Amino acid sequence: MKKNQEIYCDLNAMMTDKDYRLVTGSMRDLEKTGLTLEQAKGKKFTFYMDDADDDGTPNDIMFDGTIVSSAEYKYSIERQSDFYWRNDKKNTL
Repeated sequence: MKKNQEIYCDLNAMMTDKDYRLVTGSMRDLEKTGLTLEQAKGKKFTFYMDDADDDGTPNDIMFDGTIVSSAEYKYSIERQSDFYWRNDKKNTL
């Protein structure tokens, strides 16, 4: 199974229950993939935001989704899965 490329998502940039604005970190990660926003539109990605466990151990919060067209921002992130944590993902691989 092919692993989705990871793109940063600021969960504080929520527009609706499942849509988020692209932020500088998102654009930086997308640039690393070699894709433009138009090329990335509709492709599946794993989005992440830095987080930590109760004891302070880094454990990113993540979800799967796509980049979609947005009337207000031209492009946005659409969440298509429940949230999960990076350490949970490692335990299922």
